[in-house]
Amino acid sequence: MSDARREDRASDWREPHPVWIVGHRGAPRRARENTIDSFDWAESLGCDAVEFDLRQTRDGEAVLFHDEEIALGTQRVPVRSFTIREIQRLSLRSDLGEYRIPTLQDVFHRYGRALRYVVEVKGSSSLDRGVMVRRIAGLAAEYGVVDRCLVASFDAEFLKRMREIAPRFATSYIFDRPVALPEAGRPTPLFPPVDAVAPARDLATPGFVAQAAAAGLSVHPWTVNEPDEIRRFLGSGVASITTDEPELAIGLRNGTNPHPRTA
Repeated sequence: MSDARREDRASDWREPHPVWIVGHRGAPRRARENTIDSFDWAESLGCDAVEFDLRQTRDGEAVLFHDEEIALGTQRVPVRSFTIREIQRLSLRSDLGEYRIPTLQDVFHRYGRALRYVVEVKGSSSLDRGVMVRRIAGLAAEYGVVDRCLVASFDAEFLKRMREIAPRFATSYIFDRPVALPEAGRPTPLFPPVDAVAPARDLATPGFVAQAAAAGLSVHPWTVNEPDEIRRFLGSGVASITTDEPELAIGLRNGTNPHPRTA
């Protein structure tokens, strides 16, 4: 088996590492979020990883889009109602220009092992969790990036299915309100079996980071954009910082005294 298809690597996300800077949906100040252009910018700026939102089409394909619905003129049409062929024919408008919706395969094919990935699976009442797990796992194995992926979701049931079907993947539980972290020796049936937690930035207090460490969970706060807040998190013991301002965050981490982009 070729090196690109080997599946026996340990996950990058489960190993100790310096604070990684994660481009939130790429570099969304530079190009439309969740697009190849945005990820090209993130790669060129030196991001350690890119985060993106994953939704499911009617025929089970995994595509990158944040909202549950796509605005088409005066209509809003659920992503889940489109086939992949219909998605690929769309040309959409944004403040940063026209764009197309990429597939997960497009992303893995373009960047391969050049990037790491925070794959956020968006939950919905119509999400077929098993199909989504298998699509992510199959594509990541095909492109040799299983160890480069942190699969994340607000959907605890999806994360449970991910661990059951594809346990080699590192996983992260996302939340935007206080949750009780698991404690050693105590059953936690409502908390999914994960390697990491991704709290909204205001929840990632020093006490929370310490509790997560005691539970064996790495911490990945989002979305951290202000210079003072970035500096605070860089010294707080978190594993990564997800930001709309990756150039600023990378400069602060590396000591190159950057300034926010003004153009």
